Amino acid sequence: MMLEVRDLVTAYGQSLVIQGISLDVTTGEVVCLLGRNGAGKTTTLRSIMGLTPPRAGRVIFKGKEITGRQPFEIARLGVGYAPDDRRIFPDLTVEENLEIVRRVTGREGRWTVERVYQLFPLLPGLRGNRGIGLSGGEQKMLAIGRALMGNPTLLILDEPSEGLSPLMVHTLVEAIRQIRQEGVTLLLADQNLKFARRVADRGYIIEKGTIRYSGRLDDLWADQEIVRKYLAV
Repeated sequence: MMLEVRDLVTAYGQSLVIQGISLDVTTGEVVCLLGRNGAGKTTTLRSIMGLTPPRAGRVIFKGKEITGRQPFEIARLGVGYAPDDRRIFPDLTVEENLEIVRRVTGREGRWTVERVYQLFPLLPGLRGNRGIGLSGGEQKMLAIGRALMGNPTLLILDEPSEGLSPLMVHTLVEAIRQIRQEGVTLLLADQNLKFARRVADRGYIIEKGTIRYSGRLDDLWADQEIVRKYLAV
């Protein structure tokens, strides 16, 4: 098992956001957290990464408990994270954004700057451009590439398809498939069931901080009652 989350409880102040979530990600899988805005998807991912420490519950990565660890410690263990707001360094160039991760994490592996450029062919032409001048889609590619530069065994992506054009979504789908072929396990959160079905094996639906559905995405796609109840806008 790559990742186990058990009875996770997370709050902001006195407001409970995550209320006893449990989920699993098996090595080699792509798993998607689905749900409307405000359902708790981002908070779940932030809790796993240690950015929003949980009040209760356990997070286990490759058999080792990481609950309560600092985000940089979790990254050094082999968990990559691309947040929904991308958080690239605006004053650094594309190449500097990529290189800084390798220097900080110290994790060597197959993911190099040139390998990221192969994955996202638009980035080499932007290698000298500062992050602040990139479009939203370009920033998203850079954020994913930057997370890969830590050579993770688990890659976590928050809302990767949000705001992307259909062409950029297609590019992202192909990139996720290639990342998986390289032996990286993925956990992603997204609202777009059509997108999730193209890249993920299984899914969990979150509503009001609890899991309402878990199963294969093909089965979910066939159950329009559940889709309407928990995912329709």
